[in-house]
Amino acid sequence: MPVEAFAQDDADEIRRVFVAALERNPDIQAALASVNIAKGNLLQARLRPNPEATVEMENFGGNDQFSSTGTAEITYGIEQELEIGGKRRYRREVSNFELQIAQKQAIADILGILANIHQAYAELNIAHQRLNLAEKRLELANKTHLAVKGRVKAAAASDIQHTKVDIEQQAAEIERIAALEVFESSKARFERLLSGNVNELGLQYKPLLTVIDLPEKEDLLAAMQESPQALIAGLKRLQSKSRIDLARANAIPNPRLGLGVRRFNETNSNALIASISVPLPFFNRNQGNIASERAKSFKAEYEAEAVILSLKESAELIYVQILAASNAVKRYQDEIIPSALRAYNQASEGYGLGRFSFLELLDAQRTLYEMQEAHLNSLLQFHQAQAQVDFLMSAHAELIQQTISLK
Repeated sequence: MPVEAFAQDDADEIRRVFVAALERNPDIQAALASVNIAKGNLLQARLRPNPEATVEMENFGGNDQFSSTGTAEITYGIEQELEIGGKRRYRREVSNFELQIAQKQAIADILGILANIHQAYAELNIAHQRLNLAEKRLELANKTHLAVKGRVKAAAASDIQHTKVDIEQQAAEIERIAALEVFESSKARFERLLSGNVNELGLQYKPLLTVIDLPEKEDLLAAMQESPQALIAGLKRLQSKSRIDLARANAIPNPRLGLGVRRFNETNSNALIASISVPLPFFNRNQGNIASERAKSFKAEYEAEAVILSLKESAELIYVQILAASNAVKRYQDEIIPSALRAYNQASEGYGLGRFSFLELLDAQRTLYEMQEAHLNSLLQFHQAQAQVDFLMSAHAELIQQTISLK
């Protein structure tokens, strides 16, 4: 199968894993809940103050002619606070920005979770490959053990060589047990992130290969500018301006209007009453909150710049890592491991014919194993970096929008 087909199979498999995680992972559901919280706050910000009903009775329960309710005056009224200065409009703007920030933050959180799942998926598959490698190493050690044992019986090798190969055989068994433990722990972590069972998902363990087409560095930096983190920083900056406007609007006192009817029991007559009250801003003109919001606005400006610089630094670092890991994997696959395998086969055949020493055979065997192990390390580093690249480029944002609703 061509490398491109392997890469496409990996992409299809990880996409299936992502879809399952989007439906099951509780951290993703918590991120979605934060959007609903912001929606509730926006709904509340749109509401006007409630009117107040008032009932007032005067001139009763006193002395002389005021001892009964015959001379009472009863007032039924309603009062309404009027928001002026654009308070409601600016409050809606602030809450609307809050909703947009929550939506972008949810996408950022989910992208981060998917990046962790991608890394866990790679770790699980690499752990499975390490287990296979450890089992092959054990088979290789057993094969070498038989070869040395035969030469010892034929008096062509010393007992010390047999002892050394016994040690190699035992070390290979220990490596196999350790690889099995790593595989089980990787499986447990993957299932925790997936909130499901690997067997239920039907996951197939297969070798992971390097994706051939890496993104251009310029494309990565450009996509970073449109990442949720960058957009959140911009939205917070705009929101801070609206918060200043809201603080200024809150400095304008709201008038309270009242309208009612008064019942005069003594004369059996009625009359309308009207009232208006306005707080006098002699002392509290909301100047403290205005100053605070201005300071927060400056803070939002600086934080937005810091976010962009941090994202750029991360993009530069990750790109170097993925490029180095990709080149290393290709060299191991195309050059180093095939050469180490040929060297081992030659040493094994030559040792059987007495052309190579036991130390040369043992060295070739160890070199092959070390190169295979180093190849898996580079492969894991590549996929870990690839997950970070996908995170910075918001590569799975469309899948998130297709699978779940953030509106």
